[in-house]
Order: sequence, then structure tokens, then C-alpha cells
Amino acid sequence: MVRLVLVDAITKRAAVFFSTAFGKVLGTTTYQKQYGLWQSVSWAAAVGETALVSPDGDGSIEISDVLITAEKKAGGSIVIRFADGVVGAFVNTKDVINTTVADGVVNVASNFGGKVQGWQSAILYYTIVGTYKGSILITFVKHNKKNSMTYNKIAKESGW
Repeated sequence: MVRLVLVDAITKRAAVFFSTAFGKVLGTTTYQKQYGLWQSVSWAAAVGETALVSPDGDGSIEISDVLITAEKKAGGSIVIRFADGVVGAFVNTKDVINTTVADGVVNVASNFGGKVQGWQSAILYYTIVGTYKGSILITFVKHNKKNSMTYNKIAKESGW
């Protein structure tokens, strides 16, 4: 039998194991699960461009999950976008979700496996066109300025 202990290089603490009905398991997590936050909104009428999540200072927002439900509504739409500047006069924008609501209910559930992160100071907005009921739930992580790119850098690296 080999005894193995995982030790954190900084804290010098042993890794955490959890007892289960099946035995002990090593506890692991992601920074999204450890430091994630969430926000939700519901509506019953049209909503103009409205902030859903704002970064701290010159930091950025990374989206982990998005859940959207809505009634059917001919001519309706739901837009979730990153933007900077002032509402009505954005400097930079990038749609995350832009869906048309028509002859069926809207059910969107997305767990972003990749990095869906806005740029420095970009706010995540939502807009609802049409009168119908729905809701949005979003989970996210706030990054500081050091871990956030400018719009020009992220646009170049992402090929926008």
C-alpha cells in the first residue's frame, strides 16, 4: 500500500477528502464554483437596455451559465450583450445571446465550457422587445483589472 498526501505548496495544508457512502473521495472544484455569483431578472413587459451585471472598476465579467425562459411572442426578442460606454452611445458591443421569440416558448440553458469573458469595464446588459413574461438567470465570476483584457486585445485574440 502506498500512502499519498497532496499538499498545497502555499498553505502547506493537505488536500481535502470527503467521506461518502462509497468511501473517501478527493474534493476538487473550479474557481467559477468557488467564487461564482449569480443574478436573475424577470419581466412581463418590454425592457430597454438594462444592466444585468457590472464589473468592479476596470475589471471584467466572465459568464459561467445562462438560463432563459420566456413565453411565445410573435415579434419578440431577447438580447444579452457586453457593452461599454453610455446606454444609447456604446463604444464597443458584443452580443452573447440574441434570440427571436416567435411561435414557441424560449428555453435556453447554456453552461459555457470555454471562456466567455467581457473586456475591462464592459457591463453585461439585457434587452427585451415585446410584451410577454420571462426570466434570465446568469452565473458569473468577477475578475480584477489584472486578469481582464482591453477590448482591442480581446477582439484581436478572438478574431472579432
